[in-house]
Amino acid sequence: MFRRMFGKKKHLTARGAELGREFSVGDVVEQRYEIEKTRRGYMGIVYVAYDRQRRRQVVLKTFQNKFLWDEEAINRFKTEAELWMRIGSHPNIVRAYDLRTFMGKPHVVAEYVHGGPLRTLIGHLELQEALDYAIQICRGMTHAVDQANILHRDLKPDNIMVTLDGQAKVTDFGLARVLPNMLQWAARDRARQRPVLRLRSTIAKDLIGGTLPYMAPELLEETGFVGTWTDIYAFGVMLYEFFTGRLPFDSMRDESLIRMHRTAPVPDPRHIKGKLPTDASVIVLRCLAKRPTDRYQSFAELEDDLQALRAAHAGGYYNKIWPEHNTAERDRWTEIGRTHMDLGEYSEALASFRRAVAVDADQADSWANLARARLKLWQYNEAMRDVNEGLRRAVRRDEFSQLYGLCGEIHSAMQMPPKAMEAYNQGLSYTPKSPYLWRAKGQLIQKMGMSREAQECFEKAIQYDKHDSQAWQLLGDCLRAQERYKRAQETYAEALKLDPRSAESWARYGLCQLEQGYAKEALLSFDAALKLNPDLEEALAGARTARQKLK
Repeated sequence: MFRRMFGKKKHLTARGAELGREFSVGDVVEQRYEIEKTRRGYMGIVYVAYDRQRRRQVVLKTFQNKFLWDEEAINRFKTEAELWMRIGSHPNIVRAYDLRTFMGKPHVVAEYVHGGPLRTLIGHLELQEALDYAIQICRGMTHAVDQANILHRDLKPDNIMVTLDGQAKVTDFGLARVLPNMLQWAARDRARQRPVLRLRSTIAKDLIGGTLPYMAPELLEETGFVGTWTDIYAFGVMLYEFFTGRLPFDSMRDESLIRMHRTAPVPDPRHIKGKLPTDASVIVLRCLAKRPTDRYQSFAELEDDLQALRAAHAGGYYNKIWPEHNTAERDRWTEIGRTHMDLGEYSEALASFRRAVAVDADQADSWANLARARLKLWQYNEAMRDVNEGLRRAVRRDEFSQLYGLCGEIHSAMQMPPKAMEAYNQGLSYTPKSPYLWRAKGQLIQKMGMSREAQECFEKAIQYDKHDSQAWQLLGDCLRAQERYKRAQETYAEALKLDPRSAESWARYGLCQLEQGYAKEALLSFDAALKLNPDLEEALAGARTARQKLK
């Protein structure tokens, strides 16, 4: 495990690292993903991380090192991750964004859901709540089959996430398998005309995976055929739990549980919950039929019956349409906007960020981007309005921190130092180890002429991110203001290691050399600065002074 030293974040890359090394809280992977939480399971490792580039929380999923030398397992992991990514965006699916390799291991980068697993609600669901979640799951699974033609193979309450406002999202497609082309199997299965997949062995875990209490009988057969109906069986087990708070079959012994799934009749859920409507029991028992042909053949068909059940017994049809945030479209406009910002094209950036907000107005980060562009265009009142809109939507500590930092920048630009300081301190109350906030606070104090106090802030910024070239440069400015030229020169050197194309750092490096009597060396530094920025006044002035001293 990587250890944090002296409280500093470690920036980790695959270069020079040991194969398969795991991450710790506080590590920054590829200078992008800051690890916030870690969790280990029997087979996998899950990291909750903050994506600095996209400015959002994500989940990084990978396997444990015991599978690191199994080439087949690695290839299967990559294939299954790619299948998950093919599903794309849907309100009831946890999205997989990317597949990346860190420390020699593939990692799935997936959406982070603010909420918890549906498992925590089992036993506490009213009929309407149970049906609402069930209908949402059906919609997500219909989309998965339509978009990627895949089986989930591990549907269970632990793999259904529920947001704080009650939105159900299917996750963990790590056991997903592509259903073979329907035409390929038409000759063998003309009666059903459904895509199927034949198993080669009985309970070979590398083939069937899954969780035993939710596994369909065909998964436990020597020659079983699996298809959408297999996931529907697992869904039926969940539905049984929703209605009764219990599993239909339960045993401490695997052999007994397998036998019950294969041959034992399913106990009527009304025997456990007497008030359950008869048509609810009918739906559950059809999902749990032993023969695949006796079950529902699609989640769309199943959703229709669940809607009819809700209309008859739970207050009408479920009509709530969760906003399908087009993440890809939002991210596209965001990236275009950031490119314009880097080029100094602030009006074009503002237009792009507006497009991103139009696609998804619920993301605090989108409003923060708008505020940044308006700040560059001196639209301070509008920028503050955008910050306030972002604060209304913020849910994470880093989002509040970022927005209060922007608030501080706006107040600073409006020549309101007390309000700016208040905003920076408010941001630091959320994220006390934010290099950005310490740097911004230091700049404000520096403008007030308090170089020693500003120095402390820049040192804090560097402590929490030693790769912040701007913080190194600003620290050098503080030291130079205190006439500590040798120390300032060393500090500018650190800034140049991180950003050798900074004309300002070269110029100030040269000014420190000049103050120490090294005119010839200073002239070389000024020349380097002028190659990068021919109009940089402090480099031009420094070069003139150096030439005079050399005469």
